[in-house]
Amino acid sequence: MPTYQERRKSERVASLRACPYALTKPMVPNAVLLTAGHAYSINCSAGGMLLLLPGTVLTQHVLEVQVSSETRKAPITKLGEVCWAHSIPVEGRVCMYLVGIRFLFELPSLG
Repeated sequence: MPTYQERRKSERVASLRACPYALTKPMVPNAVLLTAGHAYSINCSAGGMLLLLPGTVLTQHVLEVQVSSETRKAPITKLGEVCWAHSIPVEGRVCMYLVGIRFLFELPSLG
């Protein structure tokens, strides 16, 4: 029986909290649609995050996520690329989306 190989290089930690996000979706050439809302963070590692989102996303979309920090008072803003997304039927025609993002970098704080 083949063994499961962990792809992540760092440990995942449960985070279970709401976090603000902004999502850029490419539209027509030279234009993007920016949407914002609150996602639910399920777990986090040094390299990425598992989120539950209310709207559909595609791979390679870019998310700006406000991540709570235990060492800082203010949240940290990180940019992440959507690596995968799976729809989860909730009720009727409503779907939520489990989304795995890979952190691209952390934005500097403005203070």
